[in-house]
Amino acid sequence: MLLVDTTLYAPVSPFFVDAAGELGYEPLFIDEAPYLRPLETSLLHKIGYRLLHRRPPARWRYNRALLDAARRFRPDLVVVVKGAYIMPSTLRRIKEETGAVLANYATDDPFNPANATPDLLHGIPAYDVYACTKTAIMDDVRRAGGRTVIHTMVGYKPSVHFPEAPATAAEARKFASDMVLIGGADRDRVGDLEPLLAPGGPSLALYGGYWTRNPRFRPHARGFVMGRDYRLALGGARIGLCLLRRANRDQHAMRSFEIPACGTFMLAERTDEHLAVFREDEEAAFFSSPEELLDKVRYYLAHDEVRQRIAAAGHARVTTGGHTYRDRLREIVRAAERAAPVPAPAD
Repeated sequence: MLLVDTTLYAPVSPFFVDAAGELGYEPLFIDEAPYLRPLETSLLHKIGYRLLHRRPPARWRYNRALLDAARRFRPDLVVVVKGAYIMPSTLRRIKEETGAVLANYATDDPFNPANATPDLLHGIPAYDVYACTKTAIMDDVRRAGGRTVIHTMVGYKPSVHFPEAPATAAEARKFASDMVLIGGADRDRVGDLEPLLAPGGPSLALYGGYWTRNPRFRPHARGFVMGRDYRLALGGARIGLCLLRRANRDQHAMRSFEIPACGTFMLAERTDEHLAVFREDEEAAFFSSPEELLDKVRYYLAHDEVRQRIAAAGHARVTTGGHTYRDRLREIVRAAERAAPVPAPAD
């Protein structure tokens, strides 16, 4: 099994490398990160990216490395996470030269201008399986030439997402809050949070990009958190807020599983996909408007026992309900087997 993903967001990504080994497959991991990191540090690469219409200058080198790896490894199945910079010609040559089944795990909406690249859109027909984490994109993927189009969700990593206790009192104080949001300052998120900023409101911890640009939210901005700090930020909050990206057509997100997996009470946007996983007011709480969000925050901050009971039930739902990335890889493999035979892992 050839896995194409990134370490740019480690330790959460890559999603499937450990999962493939746990399922008995021999994985070869191709990391796109070395080819994209120059975009963060090099002005020349940034200019090239714009001039090449959202194609990184290292794209050709990345595609050669991917094709060479496929020729050497001769995979039966190739699983690509997003694949924004894989040329359609590379996908076709891998399939022609190795006979591999090609699957894409679409973590973002490929039609969202913030995510779309020419390679991503033109590559859709090359995949045998397109696993969509957003139900809203499935018809668009089919219209763009998707063959076998399935819905699967995102998940959590048990090695990364679990309850973490602070080591010291100072650490506990550092990460303490009434409510935490981990994610960027999207415009719709700002609107949802505005009512919480009234005098006497809950203490709010905001981790992610661009919160410092808004003077009203700047006092609540706490930078970025990954790994252990991510767990401590969630564990130090009485409420973990899960806001979706509407431009991405989300009905659930990575936080939908990561917040409960870390043992934190989750208050999330009310969607069909959230309600399909969690029993409302028993395993998670939901809201449909900024006004309802404020009401729910006030209620659950005033009812510790109820909040803690729901947090425990949500943790059990996620950790026993088949929501790891190993479970998601199983779903992709099953779909690939329906599209074309994929040999079982060796004993």
